[in-house]
Amino acid sequence: MQSIDFFTKETDTSSFILDVLSSVDYSVETHSDATPRNQIASIVIWDLDSFKGESVAALARVRTLAPDAMVLAYAENPEAYAEIPGNLYDILLSVEALRLHLMSKISKLKEIQSARRIFTERMSHLVGKSESMKKLRKMVERAILHTGPVLIQGESGVGKDLVARAIACMYDKFVVVNCSAIPDTLFESELFGHTRGAFTGAQNERIGLFEDANGGAIFLDEIGDMPLHAQVKLLRVIQNHEIRPIGANKTRHIDVRIIAATNRDLREEIREKRFREDLFYRLNVIPVALSPLRERKEDVEDLANYFIRQYAPAGEPYTLSPDALKKLEAHDWPGNIRELENVIQRTLCFTDPGTITADDLQIGEPASHPQHQGQGTPSSEIKSYAQFQEMQQEEEREFLKAKIRECDGSISLAAERLGLLRTTLYNRLSRLGIDVKKIR
Repeated sequence: MQSIDFFTKETDTSSFILDVLSSVDYSVETHSDATPRNQIASIVIWDLDSFKGESVAALARVRTLAPDAMVLAYAENPEAYAEIPGNLYDILLSVEALRLHLMSKISKLKEIQSARRIFTERMSHLVGKSESMKKLRKMVERAILHTGPVLIQGESGVGKDLVARAIACMYDKFVVVNCSAIPDTLFESELFGHTRGAFTGAQNERIGLFEDANGGAIFLDEIGDMPLHAQVKLLRVIQNHEIRPIGANKTRHIDVRIIAATNRDLREEIREKRFREDLFYRLNVIPVALSPLRERKEDVEDLANYFIRQYAPAGEPYTLSPDALKKLEAHDWPGNIRELENVIQRTLCFTDPGTITADDLQIGEPASHPQHQGQGTPSSEIKSYAQFQEMQQEEEREFLKAKIRECDGSISLAAERLGLLRTTLYNRLSRLGIDVKKIR
C-alpha cells in the first residue's frame, strides 16, 4: 500500500483529497502542523494555504529528512507563493487543478520516483572520487536528459557498458548489440530484420534489434567493428528515424535512443577508411570519454571495496590492509576495471574472511594453487588483454574443478562451500566450458 504524508488543516479541499485517496487504498497520515517528523513517506502532499508563513522552512526540512520524497504542493492561488524555491516541491497546483487531476498527478509523482530510484541505483555503479569520475557523473546526468546519440570511447574494461546503462536508465527497454560478434553477412538482418522469403533460408519474418528497441534505447557496443555496408544503413536510421527490413516494400518509423561505444580511435579508423566520417559525427552528438584506471589511481580503493562488497559471501567480512591497497595502487592495470574486478573476485575465492594482505593479491601472475605454483605465464610475457583474460579463466577453471573434486563431485556441496547458489555455480561452469560429468 502506498503511504502518503498529508500536511493540512481541516478544509473542504483536504476532505476531498482524503476521500479520493482512501477510495483507491492509499494509506494517508494527516498532520495538522507544519512540523515534519523524522520518518517521511515517499509522497508528501502540502497545503500551502494552511501554513502560509511556515512552508519554506518546513518544506526545506522535508527535503533534508527525505531527499527522494516526492512533494505535491497546492494552494487556492499558487502565484501568491512565488517566494518558495522550486526545488522544494515537485508539482505545484491550484486547488481547481488538484480537484481535476489529483490521481494523475500522484501517478506522475510515482513515475518520477521510480525513475529517480533507478537512476540512483545505476549511478552507484560509477565508483570513484577522482576528478575524471566526478566529471563523468555530471556528463551522464546531462546525457540522461537529452535524446541525442551518445558515443562512449575508452579502452577495454573501463566500464563503457555501465555508463551506457546509466544513460539509458529512464527507458524500460535496453537492447544490447555486440557489433564484434555479428558476422558481416548477418548485420542487416540482425539490426533491421527481414521478411519471409527475403533470401535463402528466411523461412519466417524476423524483427530486427532496432524494432525490438522501439520506444527505448539500443546500445551498439564495439561500433568500430561494424562493417562499412552496415554503417551506411545505420546512418540512414539516425537521419530518418526509419528502418526497412530486408525484403520489405515500406519503411517503419522507430523512436530509439542510440548509445554507441568503442575501444578504437575512430578518427584513426576514419583516416584508414574503416569508419565513415559522416556516421562518426552523427553518433558523436554527446561524446563521453572514459579514462583508463592507470590515470586515476585514486579510484582503486573505492573500486576494490565495491567489488569486495559485490563478491564476498554473505556474512563474511573482508577488509584491505594498507600494504594490500599499496600493491593495488602500484599496478598499472592493463585490463582496467575489469582486471581489478577479476583480481578481487579471485582473491576472495582463495582467502579466508578477515584482512586481505598484499601476499593474498595475485596480480599479473597465477593464483597460488598448489597444483599450479610456478607454472603460470610471467606478467612480462602477457602481450594482450585477451591473453590475460584467458590466463585468468584457466586459473578459475582449475580452481573450480579442484573444489568440486574435494566435494566428491557434488555441485551443491561445492557451491555451499564457495558461498554461491547452486545455479550460479552451474552457470559459471557453463560459461567456462566445463563439463561437470568429466570432472574426476
